[in-house]
Parts: sequence; C-alpha cells; structure tokens
Amino acid sequence: MKSRNLLALMLALSFSAAYAQSEEQVLNSDPIDVDGYLKEKQVTDGELEQIKSEIRKQKNEVQLNKDKSKSYNELSKTTEKLSDTTEDFIDSKKSAQKDIAEYNAKIKCLMEETPGKDCDKYVRNRNNQEAQAPVEQEVKVQQAAATSVVEAPSAAPTGAAFEEIKLLPYAGTTQYNGKVEQLEAELAAGLRLESNITTRFSMGMGVNYSGLKTNDFANNMYSVQNYGNGYQSREIQYKSMGIDLYGKFFITKGERFRPYLGAGLGYNRASAKYTENNNNNTFNNGNMYNFGGEEYKTSYFSGQVMAGTEIMITKGFGINIEAAYSSGLGNSVSSQSAKNAFNNPDQNRLRDLGNEIINSSAMSVFAGAVVIF
Repeated sequence: MKSRNLLALMLALSFSAAYAQSEEQVLNSDPIDVDGYLKEKQVTDGELEQIKSEIRKQKNEVQLNKDKSKSYNELSKTTEKLSDTTEDFIDSKKSAQKDIAEYNAKIKCLMEETPGKDCDKYVRNRNNQEAQAPVEQEVKVQQAAATSVVEAPSAAPTGAAFEEIKLLPYAGTTQYNGKVEQLEAELAAGLRLESNITTRFSMGMGVNYSGLKTNDFANNMYSVQNYGNGYQSREIQYKSMGIDLYGKFFITKGERFRPYLGAGLGYNRASAKYTENNNNNTFNNGNMYNFGGEEYKTSYFSGQVMAGTEIMITKGFGINIEAAYSSGLGNSVSSQSAKNAFNNPDQNRLRDLGNEIINSSAMSVFAGAVVIF
C-alpha cells in the first residue's frame, strides 16, 4: 500500500515538473499574431523610442494647431456678428435717448407758464391743434348733415398719347470726321418739340443749326495774287440748317432720371463760301482763272442715332444730356454753284468740301433744358 502511494507521488511530481517546463517554453516562445503566424520581435532602443515619442508629440501639435485655427475662425465670425449687433444696439440706444430727451423737453415746456423761445415749436403746435379742433368738429358736423359729398379725384398721368408736351432747347459741339477733313463746328444748337405716344415711347420734331470755318489749304493762288500775303490760304465758312423727325424709347420711366435711346431722319440745307470774296482774275499757262464770288449750296437727307438721359429737377423742368451720331444718306438731293467750275477752280474746292462734310461721320455732344407743359 505504501509503495503504491509512493509511486503515485513520484508520478505527480514528474507530471508537475513536465508541465512547468512546457509552460516556460510557451512563455519564452516567439509571439503569434491574430492570423496564427509567428510575429517577429521588434528591435528597439532608447533613441528609437525617443524619435517615436517626438513623432507622436508633433502629430499632437499639428492636430492642436488645426483645432486652434478653426477656433480662431469661429472667433472672427462671432466677433463680426458682435460688432454688427453692437452697432445696432448703439444706434437704437441713441435714438431712444433722443426721443426721451425730446419728450422731457416737451413736457417741461408745457408745464412752464412763461416758456422761452426753445419751447415755441411745442407751444405753437399745441395752440394750432387746439385751434383746429373746433374747425374739424364743424367740418364733421357739416359732412354728417350733407346728403351727399363727392370729392373730385386728383389728376394722375394715364399714359395717353400727347398727354405730355416737352420743349427741348439744346447746344453743344459736333466733330465731322471725313475721309480727308476732320473739322469741328464752332456752334451746334437746336430746338425740339416732343410729345409722348406711350409711357415709354415719344416722338418729336426739331430744327438744328451748325457752323464752322476752315482754311482752303489746297489752293492758295488767289491769296498770293490778290493780297501778296505769302502762302496764307483763303478762309471758308460752312453753315448747315435742317429739320428732323425722331423717336425716343425711355429705358426706365423714373421720376428723376429718364435714360433713353433714339433715332431720327433729317432734311438739311447747307452752304459753303469764302469769307474773302473780292473778284480777281489771273493768268496761268495761258489760261485765265477767276477768283471771288464763289458759293456752293446743297440739300441732303441725314440719319442719326442718339443716347442720353433726362434729369428732372422739378415736375416741369429738368436738364437733358445727349450724345448723337449722324451722317448723310447718299448724295445731295440738289446743289447749286455760284460760278462756273471751269474758270473758277475754287468753286470745285467748295463743292468737294461740302460733299466731304455731308458724308462724314458727325459725332455730337449736347446739353439742354427740358420744359414740360
């Protein structure tokens, strides 16, 4: 019996020693990852751990800086909102304080038996109200006693045709840009009479005048022969008068500013002559040429486009600013020369200059008044 117990004890001790040895081997064996494979040991030292610590620290600072930047942006937005609300609060406070001060001043003036000049507006308003009270009561009594009272409605613009008549005097400058000549009018002016067709569209007619002077640089033989004044050329005077029909479309129909676009067709009568018209005859290469008394007259049609605005100062008066482009439509309708061009070379110069101006591109800038009837 004792031998059996001794044998069992020896077997238990042997099994315990084997189990302890196996457990130590398991603990000292290489680690195994989640997939069941052996995981290699990571070699490290103090320097590597310091580097990893610095990386973690910098990552934390990066995240911290992002959070700070986001917070500063939110702080800027809330500060802007705070500024707006504070400004509104200050305005409201000032307005309320002004109303309170006005109320206190009014009460003080009404309480005083002999108010000063500062109280005139309060005392006068009160006296007016007291004086008007009996009148208003009397009017109410009369209205109640009357069988029927009909008030005439106030007249208001309906937009009917020819409801508004306008007179438009104007003046300005005109630049003629031809193929050869570039001239500027000394005076460009006119007068228009205009009426509405609808609330946005109007039509009118007008008369216009322009005049300019230029020198005949192409032919100075007359000046040399007649005056002996070197190479100074003769002076040419050009005048034009016309009538035109036009239409305007108002982009907006405001009370004060009325910008518009327009177009028109005109008939013009023009004349050109020399300011020095003393008769003189001269011979050149066996031919006799006559100088003096030349004049050229012509009539022609023209077209124009315009853009501008009316600026009303009162309901019946305002100013008008306009830019316009115009040019002749084809050749002259009729023309007349004072001299025969064969023996009068300057007559051709007047005709050429007149045709040059007629067919040029005329740019104009005008300013005038608007008078509404």
